[in-house]
Amino acid sequence: MAPMLINYEVEGETKEEINSISNSERDEEDGIVNANKSEEIVVTKVKNAVNNNSASEKVGIVSSSDLSPSEIAVLENNVHVPKWLRFIEYPFKIRSDKGDFLPEATGWSMDATARGPVNQAGTYFGACLLTLASAQAGCNGMVCGEDNRIYGMKPSSLLTTVTAVVSVVAALVMPLTGAVVDHSSHRKTIGVATAIAVLIATGAQIGISESNWFVILCLEAVGGFSLIVHTTSVFSYMPDLSLVESQIVEYSTGFHIRRYTVSGIFTGACTLYSFLSKVDGDMIGNQIRLCRFAASFSFSIAVVLFGYAWIFCFRKRPPSRKKPAEKSLMAIGFSSVSKTFCRIFSCVSKYRALKWLMISMLFSPESGAGTVLSIATTFLTVYLRMKALQLSITVFVMFVAQIPGSII
Repeated sequence: MAPMLINYEVEGETKEEINSISNSERDEEDGIVNANKSEEIVVTKVKNAVNNNSASEKVGIVSSSDLSPSEIAVLENNVHVPKWLRFIEYPFKIRSDKGDFLPEATGWSMDATARGPVNQAGTYFGACLLTLASAQAGCNGMVCGEDNRIYGMKPSSLLTTVTAVVSVVAALVMPLTGAVVDHSSHRKTIGVATAIAVLIATGAQIGISESNWFVILCLEAVGGFSLIVHTTSVFSYMPDLSLVESQIVEYSTGFHIRRYTVSGIFTGACTLYSFLSKVDGDMIGNQIRLCRFAASFSFSIAVVLFGYAWIFCFRKRPPSRKKPAEKSLMAIGFSSVSKTFCRIFSCVSKYRALKWLMISMLFSPESGAGTVLSIATTFLTVYLRMKALQLSITVFVMFVAQIPGSII
């Protein structure tokens, strides 16, 4: 085994230290230990947090076989976080069972939390979109006849149609995306690029009006697609967070609790704003004001958390698998999807729990560009004819109910 090179920062200076010992015993007082067989032992003196988040130093003996890919990547690619910015990460900090700060797990927590309000803002945008489309089609409120059409379709079908198109395109592109993430070193690049695209789409919603709603809808379609690709990149980091499966489950619970807590605060704020800004008889104005507020709030949260996570927490990765020379990335992607599907959903599959998890994920707000979310928004707005305040209350109750589910 080749010796491991670890870069770490102490008091602002980057240093390199390799201590490799094999088949030798030395005096323990000199800080040297006996190596077991050919296993490399790396002796490092680092600060308790890799990016100087803690003032206390820690002396440790670390075996390369005991480190997760995430921990190795963080040690090899140290990033200095300015002290005046560190307060942002405190509510999202994740530590291992040994008490060590885990930057990538913290980044995962921040990214998941940012995706919550971004997804939820889509609900308010969808309701506003349906209201504006119905008005432009000449409908009486949300009551439309056969002759009331917009771009050749009923206003009530607009949101679900766009979502369906994005879902199909995403389904066709995801195998390629997965292959690029696994067989290239562009995992972080994809995460950063798609996060920027999501931010642009979310920020554009702030300026929605009766004259530009269709342009915003097109941007939102791009943003929805980008969010799916972004999620693929983010989830590729999860298996690397720990070598212990139960530890990853514990991390995941923390991610969901933080996400749904912030989403609950977000929807609560939207509900309060909807109540305070309500103008009787101004249905379109109420929807536009609520959509703009939700977009502004979610954009503010996302730009901070996405930015911090992808600049300071996530690290670059080498390819996790070697690309076969005779196959293209597209062929590799579809082949992997086919094999995985057959293994999980075969009649004699031993992955029953995973099978039902994947089925349940079909109803997730992030699945299929938010297909279920768009259908629910259409039903609540068009058929139940909920107004902005009623929709906000419904969404708030739904998210509050999801917090106990994260713990269970």
